[in-house]
Amino acid sequence: MTGEQWSNITGRAGAVLNYGIKEKEWLKSSKMARLIAEVPYLAGCDKPETTAFSHLMIYLIAMHESAKDVFLHKRDDDNDLYTRLFPISNFIGGDTSIIQCCLDLMGLCMLSNYKNSADEDRKLGKYNPINVNQWNYATESEKLLKKVNQTMTPEIAAVYAVEDALKGYWAD
Repeated sequence: MTGEQWSNITGRAGAVLNYGIKEKEWLKSSKMARLIAEVPYLAGCDKPETTAFSHLMIYLIAMHESAKDVFLHKRDDDNDLYTRLFPISNFIGGDTSIIQCCLDLMGLCMLSNYKNSADEDRKLGKYNPINVNQWNYATESEKLLKKVNQTMTPEIAAVYAVEDALKGYWAD
């Protein structure tokens, strides 16, 4: 994805969501948003612009206060880490190893986010699969790191690196 394509997609998303200056600046600089939008381009998918825009909008809507509860982690999501990523994992064609690597990075970020927020979530009574021993951070992160390290490309790393995922900033 070129800088112009990224600017176009973020501009359209910001317009649809009626973003102000601060929100638009955040979106343009968000590494996770960029990764989500980049996947169909990195993988050489058919209809990359449509897929990038759709996935980016789902990501942004999922963080919007009026729709957050629809996307919150529920016990049904515990069986498979990728269940939470399902809404942004539909692609037409493309290199499946690149798509999977990017999804693994997103999963690692999500898992790291749960680890980082475990204490606060416990105090707030917010459901966190790590706190109820549904997901073991050490085991799951090791599996994801192994997969990512086997499939990571310089092009993916230029957009979003393992170090970014380990910070756990889902809404960077």
